[in-house]
Amino acid sequence: MNEKIRLVRTLLEKRKARKKEGRFVIEGPHLVEEAGDLIDFVIYAENLPIVAKLKEKVDCLKVSKEQFAGISEVETPQWVLAVVREAKHGVKDALKGANPLVIFCVEVQDPGNLGTIIRTADAVGATGVIVSKGSVDLYNGKTVRSTMGSLFHLPVVHVDETKETIEYLKERKVWVVATDMSAKKDYFSAEYKKPTVILVGNEGAGLPKGILALADDTVQIPMPGKAESLNVGISTAVVLYEALRQREYKGK
Repeated sequence: MNEKIRLVRTLLEKRKARKKEGRFVIEGPHLVEEAGDLIDFVIYAENLPIVAKLKEKVDCLKVSKEQFAGISEVETPQWVLAVVREAKHGVKDALKGANPLVIFCVEVQDPGNLGTIIRTADAVGATGVIVSKGSVDLYNGKTVRSTMGSLFHLPVVHVDETKETIEYLKERKVWVVATDMSAKKDYFSAEYKKPTVILVGNEGAGLPKGILALADDTVQIPMPGKAESLNVGISTAVVLYEALRQREYKGK
């Protein structure tokens, strides 16, 4: 078996391998285009425009469609994938700019939710996303695909110490807003105009009490209908767009 194909399979199957290598796999022309200079090598089965473009820059291995289908994670292969390097970011990178807006995901478990949060943060112009220990793997194939390339547009930072990171943010004069279903205050009553981090929690358990206690403000999304809850991806999007409204449209 070709060494590149073997590496792709290992990276797709094993989180430990992704962490050790500092590399992961992306599939499809759009994601490959978005990855830019982070690409190590490409494997393809069709002579797509993106492949012609990349042949001048990186090693590209052509395989049969049967071989490609054997390493593809999707039902309908798009005939190009790449092994890419992790972008190395720290919390300071997420705070760059005159008025940072950051999402802090605490033990978010679903790859679709994490991907949606990253994509929405990118859409509203947030400056970064922080992901806590105990969350789904950022470089899981489903997570990466759910970001639709936004993973490459803004700093996404993994941290091992949630409490210490929040305390660091507060020392930097960042306003900490936590989302919690039992909060008495509605999300649109909070202020997001100053440097802000929005804490969002686990799909089932929400944010731990010890983390909620660190917040400067705690908000909930009103639900006058019969639904019991919203998933964390949608909830985060709702709050982020209120932050965008306040920041860009001066509260109108």
